[in-house]
Amino acid sequence: MYRLRKEREARGYSILDLSRFTGIHESDLSQLERGLRPAFPDWRKRLSRALKVPEEILFEEVDDAESTAS
Repeated sequence: MYRLRKEREARGYSILDLSRFTGIHESDLSQLERGLRPAFPDWRKRLSRALKVPEEILFEEVDDAESTAS
C-alpha cells in the first residue's frame, strides 16, 4: 500500500477533492490507494503536484497498520 491515502487525509482532502484536482476518476483513486490499481507515470506526476509531495515519498510502500494509524 502506498503513502498516498495518508498524505491525502493529512491535507483534509476527500477522494472527490483529489479527483477534481487531478482529473483522475474517484474509483481509480480508491483502487490506487488500496493497491488494487497500478500507479501510472502520468497519474504519479499529477498526484505529486496536487499534494505537493515528491513521487518517491508519495508512492513509497507502507504497511497497512502505518497507513491507517492516525
